[in-house]
Amino acid sequence: MKRAIYGLLLGALLGLGCGVSSPAAGVPAGPTVRMPKSYRFDPPTLQMKVGETVTWINEDNFTHNVHFLSGADWQSPPLRPGQRATYTFTQPGEYRYQCDFHAQMMKGVIIVVP
Repeated sequence: MKRAIYGLLLGALLGLGCGVSSPAAGVPAGPTVRMPKSYRFDPPTLQMKVGETVTWINEDNFTHNVHFLSGADWQSPPLRPGQRATYTFTQPGEYRYQCDFHAQMMKGVIIVVP
C-alpha cells in the first residue's frame, strides 16, 4: 500500500516542472514540435520569441524525452506515446536538445529571439 502511494506521489512530482500531459489536453496554443514515427523532431529547428511556450508531442510508438544540452538546465520526464511536454522560454538564445534514448538520431534546436 505504501509503495503504491509513494509511486503515485513520485509520478505527480515528475510531471510538475514541465507540464507533461496526455493526448486529451487539447491543441497547444504555441509552437509545436512533433516526435513522429521516425526517431526525429519535426521541425528540427524552430525560431520563437521570448515568452512563448513550445509543446513537444510524442506521436511515435516508443518513449522519448527532451533534454536541453545548451541554453538551459531542463529535461522532460520520459514521454510515452501520446504524451506531451511544454517549456516556456524566458531568455533569448540557442537551445540545443536531444532525446536521451535516441541521441544519435533525435536532435533539435530552438532559437529564441527578443
